[in-house]
Amino acid sequence: MESIGDLKGDLRSIAEVIGRHNALYLVSQCPRYKTEKRAGQGQLLLYVPKLKRLEMNHFLVKTLGYPDAEKLSKEFGGELLVLAQCKQLILKARDYGIRQMIKSGLGIQELANIFNVTERIVSRIYEAELNTQQMTFKL
Repeated sequence: MESIGDLKGDLRSIAEVIGRHNALYLVSQCPRYKTEKRAGQGQLLLYVPKLKRLEMNHFLVKTLGYPDAEKLSKEFGGELLVLAQCKQLILKARDYGIRQMIKSGLGIQELANIFNVTERIVSRIYEAELNTQQMTFKL
């Protein structure tokens, strides 16, 4: 079972239903909604439809697939959930994925396209990974 101890509120509840990895992926894909009196990134609001209204073209189905969307609909159907941004957790997971793909031999440009980031971001992670590997060999 994945550890969800560092997740809070509605996001933790979602992770209990569909798992940590899928919950964080869902957060990374949710649109941000600006509120009038709030500065910054905006809130993440997620409406979960009741099961009878869950259609194949719904955001949840497109993002998670029908089985996980169905689980959420059964648990939270008809609710508006407020999710934490989890920016640091998402970036950590992204960087881990990039490092793993670097080890498998993919190039910087390919990874930038896969993760929808700039080549500079991938290069930074790539250089850090090389430095880590060099330090390992010295020990």
